[in-house]
Amino acid sequence: MDNLENLEIILEDFRKDELDKLVFDELKIKSSEVKSSHFFDNSSEEDIEFHQIKSFQEVLSPVGTGNVFLNQIDIGCSLKDVMIIFSFNKDSGDITFNFSESELFEGKSSEVRLKAMKIVESLVGLKGKYDIPKIRIGFEPATDDDSCLVEIGQDEVDLERAVEQILR
Repeated sequence: MDNLENLEIILEDFRKDELDKLVFDELKIKSSEVKSSHFFDNSSEEDIEFHQIKSFQEVLSPVGTGNVFLNQIDIGCSLKDVMIIFSFNKDSGDITFNFSESELFEGKSSEVRLKAMKIVESLVGLKGKYDIPKIRIGFEPATDDDSCLVEIGQDEVDLERAVEQILR
């Protein structure tokens, strides 16, 4: 088996007060899709799981981290076996989606291109809707400039170019 790398999508400096809307309304994460999860509830000082959480904003306050491993999630297209890592300070934080590169790169090149385009379009939409300062897409760790393929920042996004950078 090929040694596959993981891809990461990082929503940087995401506003904590928009978190519940993103998780429940936008990504529509359901307990039934959760394979495993781990959060630490500061108020009860106990480890809790996704299905126990009514508000991510509360659980991740004043600061907090947690993760949830999903069977699948839709970010423009369906991606399987996605780990989402939440890491928040007082007002904002990073949300990282981590998944095998095979989820994107397997299939005919036309399919792969279409998938990449749908993902980028979806992220650009999220960026506008939630006023996310920066989104990075790349190989793990995408925080590292060497492994970051695309950075969606303040400038207008050239979708074709972004997709080219992911697929090269």
